[in-house]
Amino acid sequence: MKQIINRGSFLTLMFMLLGCLSLYAADNDLITKQITIKLEKAGTLPDRIESSKKYKITNLKIIGEINGTDLKMIRDMAGRTDEFNSTDGKLSVLDLSKAKIVEGGDSYYCYLGHYYYTSNDVIGRSAFDDCSGLTSLTLPAGITEIGRYAFDGCSGLTSLTLPAGITYIGQGA
Repeated sequence: MKQIINRGSFLTLMFMLLGCLSLYAADNDLITKQITIKLEKAGTLPDRIESSKKYKITNLKIIGEINGTDLKMIRDMAGRTDEFNSTDGKLSVLDLSKAKIVEGGDSYYCYLGHYYYTSNDVIGRSAFDDCSGLTSLTLPAGITEIGRYAFDGCSGLTSLTLPAGITYIGQGA
């Protein structure tokens, strides 16, 4: 009798383990290798990433000019919309070392009816606000300013690479 109970317990344990593994496998379709995207024109990042992959990319490198439309997409991929809602985004490593921030495009962030847009060579106010899934961020080489609260709420950020030439870092950044 004792052997039957042990076999039953063992089988229950095995089914539970297999169930956990299948849940892990369902989440394991993340794209973990670095995806490099060269933008020929600012504002085109949303056209370059398939919607089916948008929330699965964990490591992204962008080369070329980016504006508010692109930054809005990056925020979305990193877990936050432009209006501060959470997304299913899993982006954790972002390399912008070969990118250049330019003005134009959509607003990348909205707070209490105030819309924020990109400016040339500036990490704007609240640019990555509450993108807590970001763990590593390399900023563009040419930036000169980091706006207020640019990294506020980035609780997962353990590596931030700042270029030389920054002349201003805002409060709460």
